Amino acid sequence: MINEPEPVEVHCGGYEHDPDDLFGPLPGVRLDNVLAYEMAAPERFEPWPDRTSLQRTFVLLDLGVSLNIPCWRKATLRNGNRVEVPAADEGTWYVDLITVDQPDPTTFVLRDLFIDVMIPADARHHRMLDLDEFGDAIEGGKITVPQAVDALRRWQRFLDRHLHADRYPQAGWTDFPPAAIKPLTELPAPFGPPVTWPS
Repeated sequence: MINEPEPVEVHCGGYEHDPDDLFGPLPGVRLDNVLAYEMAAPERFEPWPDRTSLQRTFVLLDLGVSLNIPCWRKATLRNGNRVEVPAADEGTWYVDLITVDQPDPTTFVLRDLFIDVMIPADARHHRMLDLDEFGDAIEGGKITVPQAVDALRRWQRFLDRHLHADRYPQAGWTDFPPAAIKPLTELPAPFGPPVTWPS
């Protein structure tokens, strides 16, 4: 058990391109089995009122799942199109299935594994995303069958443990947002000099 948050470095990437193409290092902290790291949105992203462009993301290390509430409400995409998030989704969590590698005690490498779920803060149902991209990645050889099997098992554990622990859906979430992230939500920002994600 880690009793106090320990500083760590985080590198992020995906499987859709070069797996060695990583973004980072990003400042982060670890407390027991939870990791939190921060990065800043570029200028083309407009933050929500009373928020900054600093984005804090939490990682449940045992499940390989990351989650955050995006800091931005409006953005100009690389193709010039404008995107605006509906006001009702200001508190919506985005949860990503990832892989977690730890090359040394204070360094974590996180790679996106396509599958996501959006979890609104109000009573609306959650929305699963990108299962088709996960299938395409298996078919295209970007991830192996053993990686896919492990990923799906971890994803189901997340859904069972944090959204619906009972056999049938209940009115509320079982443990969401996860109680384990609360101490890291209360830490002052920033963890270190902010790093802006690629524009």
